Amino acid sequence: MSHDTTLMTAPLDGPSARMYAEVTGMLARFNGALETTSGAPDLNPHETTAALRLALVAMTEAQKRIERQQARIAELENLSVTDELTGAMNRRGFDMQLRKALAQSKRLNADGEETEGGIVLMIDLDRFKSVNDTHGHAAGDELLRLVAGVLTRDVRASDTVARLGGDEFAVLMPDLDTADGLTRARRLEKRLNATRLSWGDLVLPVSASVGAVSYLPQDRPAELLKRADEIMYRRKAERRG
Repeated sequence: MSHDTTLMTAPLDGPSARMYAEVTGMLARFNGALETTSGAPDLNPHETTAALRLALVAMTEAQKRIERQQARIAELENLSVTDELTGAMNRRGFDMQLRKALAQSKRLNADGEETEGGIVLMIDLDRFKSVNDTHGHAAGDELLRLVAGVLTRDVRASDTVARLGGDEFAVLMPDLDTADGLTRARRLEKRLNATRLSWGDLVLPVSASVGAVSYLPQDRPAELLKRADEIMYRRKAERRG
């Protein structure tokens, strides 16, 4: 009969390390005693109970340590795809979600039938630089947070809102056809342009242009974003006209 006395692959420092060493030693004695020819452990009942109790404490602490490490890893992963200023996804996170959406669309269309997978919106703020230049970067940052909040509240739970950088945002809307996507894009553009930022004694209007493009399973992320960007700039020119 044999028992594994290893509690941790990498023991902790300080008191925890001493506890692990103590438990390991006691369990080693317990294990050795069980393997004697007589089969009679040389540990008394009190030592046996203490060893098992310490082993339970050590395993509990090890489990808590693993859970803390897993939580920290999840936190770091979330930070790596989140825009620090607005709380929306960053470009890296958006690219990951877009690739997943395209891969899912390709799986659903494996029979060769080409159906629309969804919609990508590209949003650019008009005259944002003048806000920074006139009222300072703090006002510009608050405006960006306000826009991110409007976008997040207006989309579905399955959609992805991202700040790609500067004053440029994007929204991924899977499982939407072109007509529905255009309707949502215009509604969102209207809502953004009706938004106002209260800044001290001032009221600063939000001005935004939204471009919408549908995607197919065979689309490549970079080409898709380029098309959406071009449509957004055409829309910006229309609004100026």
